Amino acid sequence: MEPDELYNIRNNYWIGNYQKAIAEGSSMGRLSEAKKVECKEFVYRSYIALGQCNIVLSEVPESASTPVALLAVKQLARYLSSPGSKEEVVAQFNSWLASPQDGSTASLQLMAALVFLHQGDTKEALRCVHLGSTLEHLALSVQIYLKMDRPDLAAKTVKTMQQADEDATLAQLALAWTHVAVGGSKLQEAAYIFDELADKFEATVLLRNGSAVANVHLGNYDEAEKLLLDALTKGQNDPDTLINLVCCYQHMAKPEDLINRYINQLKAVAPRHPFVEQLATVEGAFARVKDTYKAGIEA
Repeated sequence: MEPDELYNIRNNYWIGNYQKAIAEGSSMGRLSEAKKVECKEFVYRSYIALGQCNIVLSEVPESASTPVALLAVKQLARYLSSPGSKEEVVAQFNSWLASPQDGSTASLQLMAALVFLHQGDTKEALRCVHLGSTLEHLALSVQIYLKMDRPDLAAKTVKTMQQADEDATLAQLALAWTHVAVGGSKLQEAAYIFDELADKFEATVLLRNGSAVANVHLGNYDEAEKLLLDALTKGQNDPDTLINLVCCYQHMAKPEDLINRYINQLKAVAPRHPFVEQLATVEGAFARVKDTYKAGIEA
């Protein structure tokens, strides 16, 4: 079997070690044309994950010679960085998916699914990837099934991944995600998987958050806090870390000013995050009820 030249860059991306994935991709030697495109794809996806969409938008040319895989990554960057372009981006993906020439491109299907997920359209997102044969298609299908509250279908997909390669990082991550969703006796195993991956590769923000969430569900709040504070040192403005820390501190009955500090930080760094938007809706509803109640008393 030939060595997988892109193993490290893919693996670093999947565990959330985006800066290292970029470094790996930038130091690649001779590659076939197909591998060059895939390498660039993971580098640009890593930049997107770091919030640096501008690099992708400026470096990927809009030309007929640019592979659709890279154009799809550029459209994802456009969707995430330019709210006013969302409808155009969705229309572009629908056009590509309907094309006999481009619709079967694996990377295009993945990027389209991510856009539809951001749109809240889980059904369309699943349609993009559920027939895919790559581990990344299957892993994204697992995430979608969990979002649809179908851990049974997620578990079935995980088994398919394990049959392909039980030791693959994506198969391990998908198993851990599913265990967290199922809960109960599976939670401890989920925490072990995240911790083992951190020991084997590197304790990234993504892996620390995964273990922390499992520990919160187990009621191990002190351990979860330790993991989240470690994650915060690796990415001080990571929205998932801030959200999980707020939830953990709520369970620990920490002082309100401490919790509000992290909520305000989250609002500042990720104002369009679904959690922030939902929080604003709840706060607005509470304020309206408060004003109504106050007006009734004064009357």
